[in-house]
Amino acid sequence: MTTQIDTPVEERIVEVLRRLGIERAHFASRNLNDWYGMVARFPDSVASLTLVCPLGFDASALASLDARLLVFNGDRGGATETINRNMAGLPSASMVTLPDYVYANNYADIAAERGNDFAGPMLDFLAGNGAKGGPSAVSHPVQDGEVGGVFYKVAGSGPALVLLPLGAAPAQWDPVVAALTERYCVVTLTGPALGMVASLESRGRTPGYLSAVGSLIAAAAIQPGESVLEVGCGTGVLCRWVARQTGNANPIAGVDVNAFFLREAAEIARRDGMENVVSFREGSAESLPFDDNSTDVVFSSTVIQRVNADRMLPEMVRVAKPGGRIAVLGHAHDMNRWVNLSLSPALKARIESPPWVDDPGHPDGCDDSSLYRRFAGLGLEDTRMFPFISTFSEPIRLRFLQGGILPTLTPEEAEEWRTAVAQAESDGTFFISTPFHCAVGTKP
Repeated sequence: MTTQIDTPVEERIVEVLRRLGIERAHFASRNLNDWYGMVARFPDSVASLTLVCPLGFDASALASLDARLLVFNGDRGGATETINRNMAGLPSASMVTLPDYVYANNYADIAAERGNDFAGPMLDFLAGNGAKGGPSAVSHPVQDGEVGGVFYKVAGSGPALVLLPLGAAPAQWDPVVAALTERYCVVTLTGPALGMVASLESRGRTPGYLSAVGSLIAAAAIQPGESVLEVGCGTGVLCRWVARQTGNANPIAGVDVNAFFLREAAEIARRDGMENVVSFREGSAESLPFDDNSTDVVFSSTVIQRVNADRMLPEMVRVAKPGGRIAVLGHAHDMNRWVNLSLSPALKARIESPPWVDDPGHPDGCDDSSLYRRFAGLGLEDTRMFPFISTFSEPIRLRFLQGGILPTLTPEEAEEWRTAVAQAESDGTFFISTPFHCAVGTKP
């Protein structure tokens, strides 16, 4: 079996299981793109599936699991209503509602915040699904490895339990792993092929997104030897891209508040042989851990909506040297996206029109054209401001974008979507275009 990066992620997960001698396992996940292929293509390998506060899901894909499905949900906010609606069509599945919990977005640290509330019910559910047709019983020493961008780590012994990423949660499963390994052989999967890491990594390799970032970086005019800082670097995919674009001639640093992303960024850079080219540091965009006037080029991409924008922008200016450039790319959630599918007018308008994301970001963040007003108030010189439309047609990126759309649809709308996608894929015309706002300026 090939383990190239373009191999479907479910095939890589099955290869991990094969290496560990596991034929069937319990799975626990959050992101649709991580579990969907296993349920659809390898159902005999799935003893049960636990979904921990997903932003929604494709209910029709879960019908075959019947009573082998457990879903945790918050009691308000986020995707609560979407999950409740989908669960109504899955009467044999189990749902646990976490009281007084608003699961707002992909970044909520649910295991750290409510691990004590979901570990017990999860263990009870797994025990009830561990008899006939249950998971393989295995015993492995602590070990780790990789299959095509899927990093695995094994701990404990007993029936096999596979933990897929919990969105962008900084602690991931760590707060509850000890309780789980008391009864199970726990296989924790991370890496650039899964979850939010896969989403950021795949986006950072697509021509559509890189055309937008490339325009921003070109306007910043990085010179050989100049220092570069990315604010909100995530998995470091753009740090590595800038390093390649500049022929490894520039010291490049990335800063992010998310410890999970930073761990993944460092490991990916190491495996790419770039640990001496790019470096990563934990810190907030609102209070950068760098000296005044210390960096030649400071840039950021799709982060300004997740922080207090009026704190982030002055911080970027503060750490830039005189003559240094500040470059920001932000989401344009005040503009329509374009979905090139033959959908009914009402459904197409709803999918394309703002707000078209189920992620509120920061209450003082910036995801609209106010970026230009804020940027103009920074006292920069040679400012350039422009919107940019990026088009995504690559199958892997379209799969991630669909993963954010399908959970919001009714079963009837989801079927209409699938039919339209199948036709467009047959014609070779399926793409989604996404708008951004961009601004670049020079510190006096």
